[in-house]
Amino acid sequence: MTDTQTTLNRLLSQAACLGAVSASVIAHTGAEPQTSGIPGSVDEPSFLAYSITKTFIATLVLRLCEEGRMRLEDPLARWFPIITQADHITVRQLLNHTAGIPDYGGMAAYHENIRAAPSTPWSFERFATETFEKGLSFEPGQGWAYSNPGYMLVKRIAEEVAGTSFRDWVCDRIAGPLGLQKTFVPETVEHLAPLAPAMSRELSPDRTLRDVRHCYHPGWVSHGVVVSTSSEIARFLDSLFRAELLSRHSLNQMTELVAVPGVEPDRHRGKPSYGLGVMGDPESPWGLAVGHNGDGPGYSASAFHAVDLGGASVCVMGAIEEGFHAESIVFEILNYLSHGRNPSAP
Repeated sequence: MTDTQTTLNRLLSQAACLGAVSASVIAHTGAEPQTSGIPGSVDEPSFLAYSITKTFIATLVLRLCEEGRMRLEDPLARWFPIITQADHITVRQLLNHTAGIPDYGGMAAYHENIRAAPSTPWSFERFATETFEKGLSFEPGQGWAYSNPGYMLVKRIAEEVAGTSFRDWVCDRIAGPLGLQKTFVPETVEHLAPLAPAMSRELSPDRTLRDVRHCYHPGWVSHGVVVSTSSEIARFLDSLFRAELLSRHSLNQMTELVAVPGVEPDRHRGKPSYGLGVMGDPESPWGLAVGHNGDGPGYSASAFHAVDLGGASVCVMGAIEEGFHAESIVFEILNYLSHGRNPSAP
């Protein structure tokens, strides 16, 4: 067992008592990339990646921009002219959360409906109605606020421009070429059957524990959601930032960051920011780090690529809803790679 695998074992040992967990590291320390993972690839579990999906969506959009089929500065009105201030909202603003589109994270009706009917998601039209009921949160380009519905819109736009579904695009343009056998976009409750068991209190009115795989419709994630493993998400990030999926110009666009207000720096964060489908920090202890977190009923995930650590990619995923912080473990692994020492447990 390598030192990295020993470190992964130690960091994940406590969480493993709570549910299925997995971690993968791809480090470029020599002529060939070194991959470490817990558990091994043969029995590696699958998880819902939740908002890590935003990186996949942004990759699709940037690919379409490279092909000349759309532009980051295209107005939302090109596709959705009836939306408030659609003439002043750009694709870029949808991707970096500066469009002013409200989120449903704090919306009581959203959570009440999930608990009442977890297998029956809102339609696109219902999401849009609830989102824009009170208008925009701020003038487009004049603030920053995380918005899942913004990604719902940009995914729908990309599907229209590409002439294919997001599910098929992930299969044909990412999973297939990269050999990611467990990465796909589920569209029904039944599609969740292969996932690691995950219990949630968010799927019943009385907060009784329920198995996510048996009742949660992925359509409750308005922009869609990717299923994957930690090793395959790490490979996706590694390939993405090695310019195998996008050009260097597009990657520069993706990592053009805007500061996220209200997040205080700490020992792992210098300047929390957001790009196009990626969280980023140009002043982290490891230099520029970009990636995404994903959390929702039953599952938690985090994946980051450390540009200044030789392009190391790290992903941690768990079928644990409470008491598990995937991002903290990812940061501890990056700390280990940076200093060549065992990090303290998060």
